[in-house]
Amino acid sequence: MINQIEETQKRSKTRLIIYWIFTGYLAFESIFSATWDFNWINKGFAIGLMQHLGYPSYFLIIKGVCTLLAAPVFVLPGMRLLKEWAYFGTFLIYIAAIASHLAVGDGFKALIGPIIFLLITVTSWALRPDSRKFNMAGGIV
Repeated sequence: MINQIEETQKRSKTRLIIYWIFTGYLAFESIFSATWDFNWINKGFAIGLMQHLGYPSYFLIIKGVCTLLAAPVFVLPGMRLLKEWAYFGTFLIYIAAIASHLAVGDGFKALIGPIIFLLITVTSWALRPDSRKFNMAGGIV
């Protein structure tokens, strides 16, 4: 019985560590992505990519603001409903990136990044502890 409890605690701790690794990276990527969107680094790359994919360049400002706002929401306590929106918005960004690259005929190489970031997002979301989940019945799990 004690071994079973210890094993459950060990799995719970491992799950929490993996959650924080993925969530920390997701928050970092959100901030780093916004710096590209705002054209602060790699000047012109993101604008060229948006043109290639058929999006107007002002889309980068919208995306940059949203990803920059999502970053602290992922790591700060509370804000459960905002966390759901941040995860959903991030999920949509990467799904849209995959669909956009497919639509313009880009090869598999262009899909690797969005697929990896999509998996990071989904993993972080799936491993959230109960204290970070939103429940529509009352906001608390």
